Amino acid sequence: MAEQPARRRRTQSERREATQAAVLDTALEILATEGYVAFASSGVAARAGISRGALEHYYPRKIDLIAAACHHAIERSVAEAREAAASPDMAGDPVGTFLSASERFFFAPAYAAQIELLIAARADRALAGVIHPIVLDARRRLDDVWTEVLIRLGQEAAVARRYVDLSHVLMRGLYLAETWLPQGDEREKIIAQWRDASRALLASGF
Repeated sequence: MAEQPARRRRTQSERREATQAAVLDTALEILATEGYVAFASSGVAARAGISRGALEHYYPRKIDLIAAACHHAIERSVAEAREAAASPDMAGDPVGTFLSASERFFFAPAYAAQIELLIAARADRALAGVIHPIVLDARRRLDDVWTEVLIRLGQEAAVARRYVDLSHVLMRGLYLAETWLPQGDEREKIIAQWRDASRALLASGF
């Protein structure tokens, strides 16, 4: 029987990055499923399987943990958007590819966590000071990914930017309606209607 190749031991830096990623994923999960009121560094540490002291070594304050979790979610979301924008499907069906990727973003746990923080930030100026710049940066970067790819596919810059902005406004509204309103159960139908209308809208140069 052939010997199995020895597994490469992870470096200290790789282990640290894996631990931090696990902590930040756990923080986002708690925010998304239990809300900001139930969020505590000790709970994140316990669920992530590390000591409170180890967590505080990386993130001394609760606000540091929240900011890092938001940055973590944004970097992953931007990377996923760029991957979708570069896929072969984009050239064949740019509207469908864009809307599918946008739906995944707005209905993912990380976006639910972001909404929880934005609601809490209304009554917490310190939280708002940290969260608002991160959220605005995320919006700009994600809008730019899709605007730029639509421009490359032949759309005028102003038309592409307006369309991306309108589509994201629609997705935000659908998320909020589906999450909190009793009539919010028509996401699939509404997105399909917007997809059908989008082609004519873009062609018109609205």
